[in-house]
Amino acid sequence: LPFVQSGNSPSEESEERDKDQGQCPRACHLCHMSPRAAQGRQQSEPVLLQITKAAPIYELVSNNETYQALQDAMMSMLWCSGKGDVIDDWCRCDSSAFGTDGLPTCAPLPQPRLKLSYTYEPSSSLVIMEWNHTEPPIGVRIVDYLISQEKVTERTDHSKVETETLLSFVDDILSGARSPCVMLGDIPNLLSSSISMIIRCLEPDTTYMFRLWAVDTTGRRSSPSEVTIKTPCPTVDDVKAQEIADKIYNLFNGYTSGKEQQTAYNTLMDLGAPTLHRVLYHYNQRYESFGEFTWRCEDELGPRKAGLILSQLDELSPWCKGLLQEPKIGLRRMSLKFLSCRYTDTKAFGLNWSDMGQDVHKACDEQTLTVMYNDYGEPKEL
Repeated sequence: LPFVQSGNSPSEESEERDKDQGQCPRACHLCHMSPRAAQGRQQSEPVLLQITKAAPIYELVSNNETYQALQDAMMSMLWCSGKGDVIDDWCRCDSSAFGTDGLPTCAPLPQPRLKLSYTYEPSSSLVIMEWNHTEPPIGVRIVDYLISQEKVTERTDHSKVETETLLSFVDDILSGARSPCVMLGDIPNLLSSSISMIIRCLEPDTTYMFRLWAVDTTGRRSSPSEVTIKTPCPTVDDVKAQEIADKIYNLFNGYTSGKEQQTAYNTLMDLGAPTLHRVLYHYNQRYESFGEFTWRCEDELGPRKAGLILSQLDELSPWCKGLLQEPKIGLRRMSLKFLSCRYTDTKAFGLNWSDMGQDVHKACDEQTLTVMYNDYGEPKEL
């Protein structure tokens, strides 16, 4: 937009008139013809617009044809990257504004911003991802989002990944067709454009990369938005681990019958590595004077069975092993609401991003999921 300029003094204006003026090409229909040019001179002189207020350029032009041309050009630059014409609320791209895939490229497709939930922290098997649905009033219509989940297979090289899942938000998640490990959280409504998804079935202490693309009516994808996260260590119930440590001591104490040996073996084999680490910790804290845990296992169960049990201890990373040596590990539970959706043909009722809540709630039931977290060490005083 042009802005107000202070007027020149008479001497300055005279000096400006003495300078050579620029020339307009004769073929330019946007140039105003000066009286001398209209009398047959070969070239026309540009007219200086006296601007006294801030206004769009096309409002300063009185000629209707020039006004419309300037308005169309500005609309094209604003919504169609200057490579197409605005028709109603969409862009008709020039022939030069098509990609190698044959799809039009003149209307910019906004990149969604994927992020972790600020409300719920990741657990060892679950994360909540969020983004806002935004689209321009003119140019493109977003009709879907694609979500990719990849597991990083080498911790030292995040470029090597194993593709696991690629889901369509509309066809796979919103419709409830194929998403046993992905559930709806928040959906857009008249007050908010936020979308959130609950992604389950993740492995503890593992790095994942998530990508999000917006998809328009032509099938064109936006640039991806990426989030990489490492899930926390496996969750343990430390109270249960203490009880099992007491149980194993009682089974090993005194004469151990064959039945008691088998009970101890089955109990320890079913624990899993995280809980086994805590059983070992509590056993040695309380009963090491009667024999260290690994030695007692070998003595009571034999080297082969003890080896099978103790080999589970190596399944965890050094980081998680270190955390499991904390004197106190608390268990915290949180309730997480989600939408459990039955299969629905979303195309049957159309897709209105700004107010999809009413239709979605007809096909989805609100349920609650319990999520568990560990707090390591003594709780900090506020």
